[in-house]
Amino acid sequence: MIDISYDFILTLQKEVLQKFGVEVMSPGECKHLGQSILEKTTQLISETTLKRVFGFAVAQHSFSRFTLNTLAQYCGYKDWEAFQQHHYMLSNPQAIAAANGGMKEAKWIELRTKASAVSHYTMLTLQNRSGINFQNTVKRQYIINHIEKFLESNYTATALIAPSGWGKSISLVHMADHFWHNKQAKFGEDVCWFIHAHAAGSLLLKGFSLSTWLDNQLNHGNGENFREYFTSEFEKRGSRLILIIDGFDEIAVSAEKLRLIYSKLEDFIYSNDQFPWIKVILSIRSSTWNELFQRPNDYAAFRRYWYVGSEMDEETNINVKQLNDQEIKTVLERHEYPTDIINQFSEAFLQKLRHPYYLQLFCQLNPDPKTTFVDENLSLYEIISRFVQNKVFISPTSTFKIKIIQRLLSLLDLGRNGMYVEKLELLDQNSELFPAYKELLADNILVEENLSQEIMYHVKVRFAHVFLLEYFVAMHYLQKTSQQVNEPVLQEIASYLPASPYRVGVFKWLLRFAINHKQTDGILKMLHLPLSLIEKSHLLEYLVLHYQLDGNDQMELRSIFPAGFFKKNPISNFINDEFIHFRKKKVLWALLPLADTKEDKLKIRSMLFTISLLQLEAEECEAHLLAIKKIYAPEELEDELWVTPHEILLFIYERMKFGIVDEQVLQKIYSYPHYLQAAASKQLCTSIPQEIVIRNMGYALSLLEDFEHLLQFTRQIFDTYPSLVYRKTDSFRLQLLCWQTHALARLGDMEKAERLCRHTDKVLKNYSANYFASKYVESLQKMISADYYYKEQDLMRALRTAENAVETAQKLDFKVIALRNLNLLKKLYTQLNMAGKIADTQTQIDSIKANTSFKHEALNFARKF
Repeated sequence: MIDISYDFILTLQKEVLQKFGVEVMSPGECKHLGQSILEKTTQLISETTLKRVFGFAVAQHSFSRFTLNTLAQYCGYKDWEAFQQHHYMLSNPQAIAAANGGMKEAKWIELRTKASAVSHYTMLTLQNRSGINFQNTVKRQYIINHIEKFLESNYTATALIAPSGWGKSISLVHMADHFWHNKQAKFGEDVCWFIHAHAAGSLLLKGFSLSTWLDNQLNHGNGENFREYFTSEFEKRGSRLILIIDGFDEIAVSAEKLRLIYSKLEDFIYSNDQFPWIKVILSIRSSTWNELFQRPNDYAAFRRYWYVGSEMDEETNINVKQLNDQEIKTVLERHEYPTDIINQFSEAFLQKLRHPYYLQLFCQLNPDPKTTFVDENLSLYEIISRFVQNKVFISPTSTFKIKIIQRLLSLLDLGRNGMYVEKLELLDQNSELFPAYKELLADNILVEENLSQEIMYHVKVRFAHVFLLEYFVAMHYLQKTSQQVNEPVLQEIASYLPASPYRVGVFKWLLRFAINHKQTDGILKMLHLPLSLIEKSHLLEYLVLHYQLDGNDQMELRSIFPAGFFKKNPISNFINDEFIHFRKKKVLWALLPLADTKEDKLKIRSMLFTISLLQLEAEECEAHLLAIKKIYAPEELEDELWVTPHEILLFIYERMKFGIVDEQVLQKIYSYPHYLQAAASKQLCTSIPQEIVIRNMGYALSLLEDFEHLLQFTRQIFDTYPSLVYRKTDSFRLQLLCWQTHALARLGDMEKAERLCRHTDKVLKNYSANYFASKYVESLQKMISADYYYKEQDLMRALRTAENAVETAQKLDFKVIALRNLNLLKKLYTQLNMAGKIADTQTQIDSIKANTSFKHEALNFARKF
């Protein structure tokens, strides 16, 4: 630890740097600095010691007088004492006068100088240890508010409580700088001592109390102590004494010694009950808080002294929130991530990056954001893999950690029994597992949820996140098969784990392993499994993205699949409405050369066309239409369809961009009843061309504002394909129901429209886990729901739904849907007299208009639709 009685360490650092000729010290320069010191003073200071001096390594012991004397001599002073004396008088000229007639003022200046020197050293050390460059971190406003409320209260102590890697230390640095240690500090008259727990712990274990130490810092004689001194100073100046201790539970001592340190800290806090100007701020891991600080037998008395804030979660013992979306984006922007890349990140991915340690790993794994292809799906798996390697496998207690994890998997039945187990059952009174278990809690691999009551001890344990469970379950199966992804283990997983996003996550980890270890047969066997369409689509997408990220050419991706693979296993069986998303365009383009059938080529091209249309990218739409026209000759589909896919897509495009209607195609569109009746009598299954035409009939009839035919068409589709009614979460069915809702509302049948609107909303919310919530259908449903509420004159509900729909559409870059809702919002704001919102909405509309070559009917469509 550093000797916290030493002053001017920060000043010494600066002079050494000036003498050495650099502005900012780096770890690599410490070796060269040591050589320079040797040449100047003939004294040798090791590279490790210099790293401790400049805060690049934790100082576990005091700086020797030899080290400080040598550094002072390097700067041209006789010794450390001469250095201190010179700078004390230089920075405090009033001290000379005070020494002659104002000893109290001199003592006050000396105390603040000492506190500032120690605090700056601690803050610099923590900044240098930050996993993210400190300049790129964010000051968290709610922590500032928490500390301010605490300072204004009668509480004696507070703590930032969270697992390891949550950003507690960096938050303390921002907070200390904000309140006490910058030039515009809010409470600059306070005396703030910011120390690391190593320093405090060493003092307390040597028999000192915090009160004794503070007395020593004031150089009091017999009969006076810091409380008496500060009482008078507090009355005179209104100042407080702030003691910040970081890393309380990072001290490498036994549990008994840690309890001793806590007892002395507790005595100090409780003895300050009559002195509201003494405030203690700690950072503590949630596991330590649960074990040492929060004791049920004296909880009421305990809470009289401790302020934990409104953010405190009593079950997990965490009061430091994870990062919010804006804080994540700020950190990424400071790392020079382009705004367009940041805006593409999904809600699900941002949710993962809210864990500060995961955000740190993401930035480290993508060091050049301007040139690196960033895929959130692959990045997440790399983050988790690195996280587990660092926290579990590269650890002195890794053997015990793995034992605990294996037992947890057994008790969870690999996830079939839920997420929670009883703590007592997990550890089974095995004392040798306790230290490793505490580390797993501290590193946020595991989480405790305390459900204890006065008469019963009840603590449950779970993995901190579902994807950690997925990772360890996949590793469990790999261990059983000697690291081979083979057919028996894949069949075992498919039959043992129920279909769910969780099962897909386990398969993705196995797929990642098979790719990295070139187990091609395992990849093919996985794609042949009897999984749902959605599960297969996620696996194929991960496979394609992996090769895109590695920069491999298309031939390497194709070489995985034997000749004719996609004739026997059409790509159409792997892709669904989830691929109608701007992030999926690269995946669809990569799949296009693999398509061996006309149906696959048509489905991929139609999806690319739909994405481009929703983005109002006219040139891309035209390129896709040209390619679609070449896939089928018109006569090939005469017996199957009343209008070809190319004809209906071109009709929609021309209607939207130019406002024109092809009369020949229009007549074909209205001949749908005859063809659907024939299809019903033949009981034909829907082909890919039929599906594309049926899906786009809703858009065509809506553009024509023919809501009677739109309603008739959707009802006839359900009559023709009755099995659709029972496929509750089928996106095709939901899309048809959205069109029905829209038609009914426009025709004035509000009762039926309301029932369908409620049903689709319920399906999307309640079945999202199994459905994987297609954002395309979800966005369409929100848009039509907002329109329904507006027609119903439920203006406030229409407003909330439309605002939500705009936000969703903008995140997905669905400009057509965004325009529709923005125009509706403009009407709502006008009716509700919300003048301030109207101008902002018009600005957003104008921005979309200015950045698209759709200059005609697209904008009318946005008003009419």
